[in-house]
Amino acid sequence: MNDITMRQTTLDSRDVATMVEKTHANLLKDVRGYIENLAEVSFHSGDFFQETTYLDANNQERPNYLITRKGCEFIAHKMTGQKGTRFTAAYINKFHEMESGQKQPALPTDRLRIQTMNAEARLEYARIRKAELFLKLSNVDTLSTEYKGILVAQATEVLAGQPLLPPVPSVQKTHSATDLAEMFSTTAAMIGRITNAKGLKTKEYGELYRAKSKYSSKEVDTFKYYDTVIPVLEKFFSKQPALTTV
Repeated sequence: MNDITMRQTTLDSRDVATMVEKTHANLLKDVRGYIENLAEVSFHSGDFFQETTYLDANNQERPNYLITRKGCEFIAHKMTGQKGTRFTAAYINKFHEMESGQKQPALPTDRLRIQTMNAEARLEYARIRKAELFLKLSNVDTLSTEYKGILVAQATEVLAGQPLLPPVPSVQKTHSATDLAEMFSTTAAMIGRITNAKGLKTKEYGELYRAKSKYSSKEVDTFKYYDTVIPVLEKFFSKQPALTTV
């Protein structure tokens, strides 16, 4: 019988001493006497009392016994009156509790490992799905390059668990040709002609977007301007006010 099984099917003599209302030293003395009596009649004392030790509060090794159900019955037969009745009821309950606990099968290690692997797989699948969503959104034509970069960076971070791509530059505020036309009291068409002529439709001054046409269901390229174009247009219109109208 291994140590774990032995401890699961026995009571510690220190606990039994409390149950029989004796000091541990006195109970040990009694048990040693019982062992001698059993030896005299050729009974194996290990079926009743199993000698062992424990460490006390000072880390000193002290004698102890693990007492089986038979051992508890043996002790109970030596007792009379209410004290014997209380001990009998107490040890029966203790063994019943231990046996009930043993009947609850522990979850096998392999099953626990499989459950853990399944949980990890579900989390990994969720991360992949989230990353795929970010990548799908990054392919939307109407998004700026900055926004697409942010989404790709998010997808990478979700999969890796940490940022891997360099920080994406902050998204700049953009203006449509109509916005600039209102700002300079002109038309969107004039803004378009000026920026084309001055070569301002570059990454320095804005970005090309894809958006639905106002006049059809088709998507068309539309240039959105950054704030950097405003000083250039201010300088242009301050020199040529006559061009503010068509």
